[in-house]
Amino acid sequence: MKHLVQRIKFPSKLLFVLSILVVYGCTSEEEQAVPPTSEDAQFTYTFDSENQNKVIFTGTPSVDTWYTHWDFGDNTAAEELQVEKEYFLKGDYDVRFKIFTEGGTAETVKTVSIEKDIIGPNLVENGELEGDDSWNVLSISGGVDVEFKNGTAVWTGGGGGHVGIYQPVSIEANTVYQVNMDIAGSGLTDSWFEVYVGTVVPMDGVDYTDGGMRLGLNTWNGCGVDPFDSSFSAISCQGDGIFEFPSSVEAYLVIRGGGADYGATGVTVDNISIRAL
Repeated sequence: MKHLVQRIKFPSKLLFVLSILVVYGCTSEEEQAVPPTSEDAQFTYTFDSENQNKVIFTGTPSVDTWYTHWDFGDNTAAEELQVEKEYFLKGDYDVRFKIFTEGGTAETVKTVSIEKDIIGPNLVENGELEGDDSWNVLSISGGVDVEFKNGTAVWTGGGGGHVGIYQPVSIEANTVYQVNMDIAGSGLTDSWFEVYVGTVVPMDGVDYTDGGMRLGLNTWNGCGVDPFDSSFSAISCQGDGIFEFPSSVEAYLVIRGGGADYGATGVTVDNISIRAL
């Protein structure tokens, strides 16, 4: 009987130890799963002493092993705790530093002011769209129309149509450029609006994709659905407009759009530019 009691006591002790471990483990997980706050996602920034357009951002999260993400307010992003970002255009940029933990996410937003542009001259002729000089219409399929009026180019219509405008531009080798423009619209339905810089000559009736998309709105990707009025690079969901070529080329800037419905006011563009950065 004595031996039987000893056998019963041993499992009881083991169960007691296991219960402590389970309780401790649950408590530890619960502590780790506490939702973070903005106080856990702080960051600082300083300007480079030799280049006031370059900003050094340093994240100071409560736990440095948390996953982090930066949104620089100009449609570019990065990770890591410390990053450098160079802004090419003057303006105010809302910078978001976001952390991801087992308990959720939190972010801090600060506005960074850039005092001047650091860009080259505009390679686009008649980028202000004072009439249609220097521009060619690229007719791809009927339904969407483009018209030069009031110092802008306006796309209207729908029905699955597709039309663009283009002009040649001289690009230098190994030089970083950005294509950009002002863009506004009342919202699109099942439609897209895209910008390309490629070396293939545009042809009527043929879709243009050479060089890859530089900027784009696409309602299936969630941008262009709501009304917009901004620089294209700031709202693009496909590309940031930055590109370069390994050799000097005669390229073609192609701006094209189409789809089911371009909305009440269509899509209006102005101040089209390609500048060296």
